[in-house]
Amino acid sequence: MEQDSRVRPMSREENAAYRGVTVDESGAEPHEEEGQAWSSAYGGAPRSSVRYIRIGGVSRRPSLLTSLLWALGLGALLALFIFVALPAIAMIIVGVLVLGAIVSLVGRARIMSWMMRRLYGR
Repeated sequence: MEQDSRVRPMSREENAAYRGVTVDESGAEPHEEEGQAWSSAYGGAPRSSVRYIRIGGVSRRPSLLTSLLWALGLGALLALFIFVALPAIAMIIVGVLVLGAIVSLVGRARIMSWMMRRLYGR
């Protein structure tokens, strides 16, 4: 790969003063379709040889694939909640209610005496 003679590493001063603006050295006007893309993205900016470049920027609008992946993930979490968590919570509530009904029907004293006999024997 050939190296362009105009390309060189920036000095420390140049690097410190760099603000993300790239100037076309030839001063040529941008191509028609490129100028339209820049003018629509930045509200009708005038054509010039100065271009603003965002490196590693995040797009404002997610792609269709990203949206589908998010929808799939949220759907899986919703299904997990509906088919796993809600039945488990319902079983715990029903179990506590049944236990409370048994305790109220039999009586606390009988249950405590039965537990003492089981634990400590006669």
